[in-house]
Amino acid sequence: MPNDIAASGAPVGNLPRLLLVLTEFPPGFGGMQTHAVNLTNHQAARGYAVEIATHRVADPALKDAARRFDAGFGVPVHRCLSRLGFWHNVDALQRLARRSRVDLIYSSTVFYGLLGERTGLPVVCRSVGNDILRPWQGYPFQLLSSLIGAPVLQRLISRWLEHGWHPEWAELLFHKTRHALMRDSAQAHQRVLANSDFTRDLLLNLGVEGERIQVVTGGVDVARFRRPDARPMRKHTLRAELGLPADAFVLLTACRFVAKKGLDLLLHAMRELRRDLPVHLIVAGDGRSRPDYEALAAELGVSNHVSFRGRVEHGQLEHLFWAADAFVLASKESVNPYTGTRDVETMGRVLCEANAAGLPVIASASGGIPSVVSDNDNGLLFPEGDLARLTEAVRRVATEPGLASRLTHRGIEKAESAIDWGIIMKHHESAFAEVIASA
Repeated sequence: MPNDIAASGAPVGNLPRLLLVLTEFPPGFGGMQTHAVNLTNHQAARGYAVEIATHRVADPALKDAARRFDAGFGVPVHRCLSRLGFWHNVDALQRLARRSRVDLIYSSTVFYGLLGERTGLPVVCRSVGNDILRPWQGYPFQLLSSLIGAPVLQRLISRWLEHGWHPEWAELLFHKTRHALMRDSAQAHQRVLANSDFTRDLLLNLGVEGERIQVVTGGVDVARFRRPDARPMRKHTLRAELGLPADAFVLLTACRFVAKKGLDLLLHAMRELRRDLPVHLIVAGDGRSRPDYEALAAELGVSNHVSFRGRVEHGQLEHLFWAADAFVLASKESVNPYTGTRDVETMGRVLCEANAAGLPVIASASGGIPSVVSDNDNGLLFPEGDLARLTEAVRRVATEPGLASRLTHRGIEKAESAIDWGIIMKHHESAFAEVIASA
């Protein structure tokens, strides 16, 4: 295998043993699960001895899927973590690191930096920003943590816990202690890989030393999302298969139905755009607020021009990208009125995917989005919450073919040269080597 690891200071011959603490992992899927699988596969392919620690699956409907996935994955998966007992997890990870004789611990959140002091091992993490804004470590106290982290308790309340049905007071009750625990843990990491400049600023405000932070933005499978055939006939065929109007300018957004995604602003923009533009919107995603957004579309008179597609299965999203003319993400900062916690778009992986799929991108300049999209380069940015600037950007892309073509080509170039998974994983690998060498 190539010797570039040795050149950066890592041990020669016997490559380091890695324990990857991946709090989100298949059979669930989403941005963090995608990152987890790509990181594991890359390190294993490079010859590292890799083991995974992740949460137990309490939902009976997912247990068989989890067992099948683990059996075919090719890397040891330890489903030993509780979504409730934080200190239970710290103890379990400490035992696992000792038993597996690992050289480095990596965490997909900032929560486990304290393992460094307990194990004497270097600890590296990735932060997506929301682990700072909304710490979710579960029960954050050492007292009774073993009991609370027991599998039987997790099974009893898994529906309440894992599907977001817990009441607001549960967040409020533990928020102060969770935040303090998160801050101390973040400061203890030897290296933090931040997903955007926005997240880097959050880490600096926590007191994490700047030289320990590295911004690594992106993560997209360019080969998967690359448009297979750019001819108009292919797009028309896809639209017919998907039940979309052939003669409309089709916008696509993909998001969870939560306040920060700005879907209400996008629906208001549809009403304005329909006055002079044959535009149609695809909404890929789902959530408890879906009936509210469907009602808003009806109230605005655009129901016939909005397709609510619901949750799109893995492997199907790219077909929606290829059928659309532009991608829009109207994100905004949202503040919980009960806890005061902020919810912000800290990067926006769907923007990376839209670039790779060859779609012009229109997005708000909210949170970490400017780390992915540069205005008038690989997309157009508009001020957060600005309806007039959003509709103007859509009209420009719809009526200026030269602009749309330039945004598309720059997006593809950025996807291939800067944010493809292969490139992102090399940044992780270099960080691991540097930290192990310094330790």
